[in-house]
Amino acid sequence: MKKIFALVTFLSASALSSHADIITQTVNFGTITGGSQFYFNQFNTALGTLTGVELDWTVNSSISSASITNENTGSVTISRITFTNTVEGYVPSIGDSGDLVAEVAKSKSITPAGGTVTLSNGQTYNYGSVSFSGFTQTDNYTSADANFSSFQGTGSVPLYLANTFGATPTASGSGSTTSWLTSITGSTTGNLVVTYTYDAAPPPVSPVPEPPSVILGFGGILGMAAFAFKRRPKAPAAAEAA
Repeated sequence: MKKIFALVTFLSASALSSHADIITQTVNFGTITGGSQFYFNQFNTALGTLTGVELDWTVNSSISSASITNENTGSVTISRITFTNTVEGYVPSIGDSGDLVAEVAKSKSITPAGGTVTLSNGQTYNYGSVSFSGFTQTDNYTSADANFSSFQGTGSVPLYLANTFGATPTASGSGSTTSWLTSITGSTTGNLVVTYTYDAAPPPVSPVPEPPSVILGFGGILGMAAFAFKRRPKAPAAAEAA
């Protein structure tokens, strides 16, 4: 009896023990030229207890074309142009009203062909493509964070990504630091990998019958068999004599 009780206790403890598990989903950004709204699934608490959230960002940006128009009062000579790209991620957010959880600012300086370029008032300088170095970032959240509950439920978490480009010339000449008109065509690609870590809910435990119940059940089966045997019709006397 003690051995059976110990076995039942072991099985119950094993069934009730929880284990860490993960769920992963990926949000592909496609091609972003400005601000874009995205969504990813919340963690369904019916699966267990959420213990951690990890956001892994990958962003790559480039400029396909850029132009700078001199709106200063006189001629200026440009010796360098610094192009910038800023990507910001807000979660949870409809637009940029949520928590800023990822931010990167990249810059790249180029020198005009020939070393310098001189622009008179109203003249435009066109530059080709510019590629920025890639960007990765990892953010982790636990139950101690204020917005941790926003990752839990049966709906979705809104994610907003803002993407901006800029250009700042280094120039000399008449009024060379006051007024520029820039036109930049750029885009950003990448993705966000969301990983939920959780303790899985224990599976339902099937009741183990007590030993007396097993004996009673087995005894009932034997009783039914004996009753059926007793009611079996007897063979005719002639058949018995033969």
